[in-house]
Amino acid sequence: MKCPRNKFLILFLLLLIQFHAALAQYILNGSAKQITCNCYTITPPLQTLSGSVWNSNKISLNNPFDFWFKVFLGCNDIGADGIVFILQPLSTSVGTTGEGMGFGGVTPSIGIALDTYQNFNLNDPWFDHISIQSNGNINHNNDLAGPVPISATDNNVEDCQWHRLRITWDPVTKWLKAYFDDVLRVQKQINLVTSIFNNDPFVFWGFTGATGGQVNLQQFCTALDPDFSTGATANGGCVGQAIPFSDKSTSFAPIANYNWNFGDGQTSSLVQPLPHVYAQPGNYNVSLKIKGLDGCETDTVKTVVIGSVPIAQISLRDTCFNHPAALTFSSQNFGVRYQWMLDGNLLSTNNFPPVTNYPVGSHTIQLLITSLYQCGIPAAASATFSIFPNPQIEVTSNQICNSFNFQGKQTNNNTSISQWNWDFGDNKYSTLSSPQHVYPYGQFSTKTWVVATNGCSSDTTVSKVSIQTPVAIAGKDTVFIKDYPFQIHGSGNGNFQWSPDTGLDQTDVANPTGKLLTDQTYMLTVTTSQGCVASNAVKVRVMSGPAVYVPSGFTPNGDGLNEVLLPVYVGVSKLKSFSVYNRWGQLVFSTSDPRQGWDGKKQRQLQAIGTYVWIISGENILQQPIQMKGTTTIIR
Repeated sequence: MKCPRNKFLILFLLLLIQFHAALAQYILNGSAKQITCNCYTITPPLQTLSGSVWNSNKISLNNPFDFWFKVFLGCNDIGADGIVFILQPLSTSVGTTGEGMGFGGVTPSIGIALDTYQNFNLNDPWFDHISIQSNGNINHNNDLAGPVPISATDNNVEDCQWHRLRITWDPVTKWLKAYFDDVLRVQKQINLVTSIFNNDPFVFWGFTGATGGQVNLQQFCTALDPDFSTGATANGGCVGQAIPFSDKSTSFAPIANYNWNFGDGQTSSLVQPLPHVYAQPGNYNVSLKIKGLDGCETDTVKTVVIGSVPIAQISLRDTCFNHPAALTFSSQNFGVRYQWMLDGNLLSTNNFPPVTNYPVGSHTIQLLITSLYQCGIPAAASATFSIFPNPQIEVTSNQICNSFNFQGKQTNNNTSISQWNWDFGDNKYSTLSSPQHVYPYGQFSTKTWVVATNGCSSDTTVSKVSIQTPVAIAGKDTVFIKDYPFQIHGSGNGNFQWSPDTGLDQTDVANPTGKLLTDQTYMLTVTTSQGCVASNAVKVRVMSGPAVYVPSGFTPNGDGLNEVLLPVYVGVSKLKSFSVYNRWGQLVFSTSDPRQGWDGKKQRQLQAIGTYVWIISGENILQQPIQMKGTTTIIR
């Protein structure tokens, strides 16, 4: 039984070598495109397309074949239509669009259809299905095998994933079989040469596919999948131990070249390399690159762990609560399992344990290291350390304006404070427990922390400080009528207090009113909510009866003194106009605003030294008209 099988294998290999040596290996039709060395797109995701890829050389069905492919059936679950692996003797240009998937009407032929769309008129099942069909007849009433789900695990294979498709033919047993993701899906025992191809054993093989109203990206690759096993548990071993490597690659055609790289500078070109011995422990990236007779190549990489004999060396220093424990663990181990224990309880199985959140007190940490590959005996180590408590504090303060009396207080009794630390936020500092500090005006962050006699520090307490500048504005000095109501216009940013209270109706408002018989100076004091105080004075002059006082001269010479001619209006309720004329009767200034005076200019030009006439008209508080005229002199 062995001789015939070997004979078939030799004939098959010779056929494939001849096939791969051909210059024009594949013929592409319609929408088909080559995307990589060994991969092809049959249809892009566009409507009403047909594509086919045919091997340019016929094969003989008197010989067995075992073809491996990868197929990609798209990402659209309602897409169409599918692809078909076809054997036919006609030509390398056949194929149709739409529901026939390029197979419909092709006769004589045999097709293994991967159908992803439900055409009710063809009796398609609702799931993505596979079947063996003959002579281009795509109605499932005439299937040679199937239809069954394409995948043994999922009814939908339009899943944006590549899948493995294997198709085999045995001319001795007459079995045609199709596997999807390494699971047998359909098979048919049939004499293809006599029943389908009229005693002609020579056929083309290829893939066809099509889209109609629905679309999908449909692709296939001739398989070139490198793979290997190490023959070692979990891909690992020990230093000095021989690690066997075995080729497990899958290829559509014979593999021309093997290139092993063991990750330590050593290589091999053998199909099955000799067992490899690593001199040092570590993680090694082992790669296998294979090259097909068609010139296509690809590689795969796996990590092999060469374990070391476990070594456990640890040390710990005392530390403060909520601070990382000072753990030293310097040994290099590969291919091991860690077990960390804290006070007899499992702490971690990582290569380095968590080093924070240990409770206050004395502790023992233990480490056990075990080889995953039985490299030596387990190693153990332990260390004892203490976690000291941190001092805890609270801060209070008493504020008077920008002067603060701070009080610091310890709130736990398991530590003793050796030093207080205050950072007032204005480049000033203190080490007193209850300091006093005067801030400039502004906003500051005061930080407070302490250090205990055990060396541990408290958390930092942050206090926000805002000092508001006090503002008091009593207003401008003014003139009012004797024993006639007046009002002072003050302002500020706190509580108001006027003094003395002579003639005032209120002393705690911004704008009090009153009556006076004689001149009086008032002091406005403003106190902010923080206790800051500002003061400002205003002088109130009292004159008899409504009157207007106009200076007889002024000096607009730029020295800042007596620069403006501004009448003093006493008891004037309405100013109609204050006008000034030169010696030729020309108007040089006019206003109806009692707060505005003449600066000695006309149209920004300084007027000459000399005498000028002024005229004032208005109305006093007794509703009497005012009409006054006089002169003033510009002096320099």
